[in-house]
Amino acid sequence: MGWSKKQLWLIRLALRGPYSQNLSLLREMERVSYPELREHGEARLQALLRHAHRFTTYYRRILGDHGVVADDGGVDLGRFPDLPLLDKSTLVAEFENLKSEGLAKRKWYVNASGGSTGEPVKFIQDVEFNCWAVAQKMQFDLWSGYQLGEPKAVLWGSGHDVGGWRESPRTRLGRWLRNEMWLQAFSLSNGDVRAYVRAINRLQPVQLLAYADSAYEFSRAIEEAGISVFSPDSIMTSAGTLHPHFRETIERVFKAPVFDRYGSREVGDIACECEAHEGLHVSAPWQHVEVLREDGSVADPGEEGEIVVTNLGNFAMPLIRYRIGDTGAWATGPCSCGRRWPLLASVTGRTCDTFWTRTGTRVDGKYFVHEFRTKEYVRRFRVVQESLDEVSVFLELRPSMVANTDAALEEIREIVRRVMGSECAIEVQVVPEIPPLPSGKYLPVISRVRGTSS
Repeated sequence: MGWSKKQLWLIRLALRGPYSQNLSLLREMERVSYPELREHGEARLQALLRHAHRFTTYYRRILGDHGVVADDGGVDLGRFPDLPLLDKSTLVAEFENLKSEGLAKRKWYVNASGGSTGEPVKFIQDVEFNCWAVAQKMQFDLWSGYQLGEPKAVLWGSGHDVGGWRESPRTRLGRWLRNEMWLQAFSLSNGDVRAYVRAINRLQPVQLLAYADSAYEFSRAIEEAGISVFSPDSIMTSAGTLHPHFRETIERVFKAPVFDRYGSREVGDIACECEAHEGLHVSAPWQHVEVLREDGSVADPGEEGEIVVTNLGNFAMPLIRYRIGDTGAWATGPCSCGRRWPLLASVTGRTCDTFWTRTGTRVDGKYFVHEFRTKEYVRRFRVVQESLDEVSVFLELRPSMVANTDAALEEIREIVRRVMGSECAIEVQVVPEIPPLPSGKYLPVISRVRGTSS
């Protein structure tokens, strides 16, 4: 990007809000003392709770009933863990009551997430939220070695973000100013891999940003085609679980380190790896994160639990103790980089990755990922739990690796039967191609069943 383009983009940001000031604060907060970090986070959480109690119908009742916020504005954070969790169904049902009063005075907009399994949800954000969200992305980019204005390739799949001919001139202008080239992840299954590689080789990006599973599928396709691709300084993955074999393949093909970034459209970016790659640092000034057991109690470091998020920057529609739909675990120690932000050891999966048997047994979807990826005849797969008694398996096979198709399919059924039980109906279909979901993601395991304790 030329100097003039970068300066124009910075001027545009400055006119829209305090992006630079927010970035400076986030960078300053990286290495403050633990007491100062905790004091800052608690102050922001109290401010959000007071606002929600005063200006939203839903939280006025919830926060008052649980003694978290008094009528005089006093906040008891000790009672915060007693608040009910906010799930997507409640967000849909209480949408109007979750809106903050006085929205007309805010520059607000409706955003939406389709959800990995098609559970749509919409929510409201505003310019204040966006100023923090963009600043947070910029900070995480800096951790990976990327600076604003350097060439970036983006392999994304959401129609919300990559609209092709439907993209507005404003969107195209923004990407031109930022020196970004956007590639549609949907096209990975349409023979466009070579075209994408040529485009990346021409651009020579400093960073490749991609869905975790799209980066993996793209890397596999490049390797299978035996073609060479330019090595950026870093790969930033997001919007999905970065399985160990994903990272291994991506880094092998691109010869560049992978930085895993974690977030969602509802609350923005939450955490990211730093250069030490020892876990994901949670942005304490911007997000309040809990990891909970199934009974709602706090999980110990190293213990997997459900991730629950309270974004500290959305005053247009506060989302307090929001069930984001992921599981993870806190690290058992600090990161060697010296940053004092809370450290997630990993984001281990989505709650929609969890399968349940008729007897109530929980089956981690990573079981299928581990088992199926060791089968050389399986090129790509998707396992879907339709009900407690029904599992569908979709397979793309490598014909040259299959000596006996019937035997291979029976082996797949046995892998599923081993954990789901003999009474579970298992349908295995061989398909020519497994397309991405409407979100653009290639999720390998999807459960449409909720356990009684989740």
